Amino acid sequence: MSKEYRVTSAGVSAAEDRAHRMRMYFIAMALRVACVVSLFWVHGWWIILPAVGTVVLPWFAVMVGNAVAQTVDEEVDAPEPLELLPAEPTETVQEPELIVLDVEPTRRSTRTAATPPDASDDAS
Repeated sequence: MSKEYRVTSAGVSAAEDRAHRMRMYFIAMALRVACVVSLFWVHGWWIILPAVGTVVLPWFAVMVGNAVAQTVDEEVDAPEPLELLPAEPTETVQEPELIVLDVEPTRRSTRTAATPPDASDDAS
């Protein structure tokens, strides 16, 4: 019985959340500009509606712009971690043979062991 895991349980990405908040802020501020412009055309007691919109919409825009998306209380689907168990003893395993090669060591230097170092090497 295998469990199905969904990628969608991870929530909204930060970039997507930020884009949504910027879009909502822009819409609220565009409505505010419309309210300010309509103050010149509306007369009578109807002027109260654009006046309230002019005052309230900036507060609303800031609240919406700063509201970070909350994660849903749903637990994120994640696979259970694997448990490492010790290997069960089986028949005895033979150790691999160790092969040693007897090789003459070689120097990587250009000098041979018989030649003494030059005096110019000590001067530097």
